[in-house]
Amino acid sequence: MIDELKKFISYFFVGGMAAIVEWVSFAIFNNITGYMFATIIAFVLATTFNYFLGKKVTFKNYKQTKKDIISVFIVSGIGLLLNMFFMYIQIGVIHIKFEMLAKIVATGLVFIWNYISRRVFIYKEEVK
Repeated sequence: MIDELKKFISYFFVGGMAAIVEWVSFAIFNNITGYMFATIIAFVLATTFNYFLGKKVTFKNYKQTKKDIISVFIVSGIGLLLNMFFMYIQIGVIHIKFEMLAKIVATGLVFIWNYISRRVFIYKEEVK
C-alpha cells in the first residue's frame, strides 16, 4: 500500500507539472483560437509532456509494448473528450465567465480519469 501511495504522489507531481503546461498553453491559445481549440491544443501538449515525464518518473520500471502505446492514445483520447465535455458544460451551458477557472476544474476532473485508467489499463503493475 505504501508503494501505491508513493506512485500516486509521484503521478500527482507529474500531473501537476503537466497541468501547468496545460494551463499556460490554454491561456496562450484561448486568446488566439477560442476555448474549444485552445482546450484541444493545451490537452495534447500537456498529455505529451505527462506521458514522457510519467514514463521516466512514475512508471519507470514498466516495459511498454506497442499495445500499451495504443492504449495510451485511447485513454488520452477519452480524456480529451471528457475535457472538452467539462469545458462545454461550464462555459456553454452554465456560462461561467472565467474560462481559466473552467479549465482548472476540467483538468482536475480529467486528472482522476488519467490516473485510474493508466494504473488499471496500461501500467498494470501489482499493487503492493
